[in-house]
Amino acid sequence: MKHGKHTKLWLEFVVIAASVAALMLLVYFVMRVSFQRGEVSSGVTMRIAGQIAAGVFDNPTDEQIEAVSLMIRYGAHFALFFVVGSVTAFVSMVICRQYFRIVGILMSGAVCYMLAYYTEYYKQFVEGRHFQMSDVRLNWYGSLAGIICMVVSYFLNRLLVKLSS
Repeated sequence: MKHGKHTKLWLEFVVIAASVAALMLLVYFVMRVSFQRGEVSSGVTMRIAGQIAAGVFDNPTDEQIEAVSLMIRYGAHFALFFVVGSVTAFVSMVICRQYFRIVGILMSGAVCYMLAYYTEYYKQFVEGRHFQMSDVRLNWYGSLAGIICMVVSYFLNRLLVKLSS
């Protein structure tokens, strides 16, 4: 019996350590992408936008390419921070148990908002980049959507476990 309890504790430790490591790697990736120089970031976006616009339109105009570029940029902000929100919520739910899960979710929301704001804030110190509050909102909404999806999946899982027993 003792051996089983130690195995369970060890497994929990491994899951928590792996979750925190994955979150730190994700935050590193967000910082790396956020602090690229302006011409590198816009060059990649415009190249992808040009390829997409060429596939959608016969002879895309500069305005059409710019519109596709804007959609890519907005989608990238939302999608990246959706992942950040869901991973942060997962880590908080793994670490915080029982009634403390609520505190963990609130803390993950605070961490996501700080990350959403400060990744944009520090862009103003990177050559060719600037702070945009609309990007902060996109980052925050993406994080919030990720957190909500993780919480909903947690409750659906609990419901399914109860229904199956």
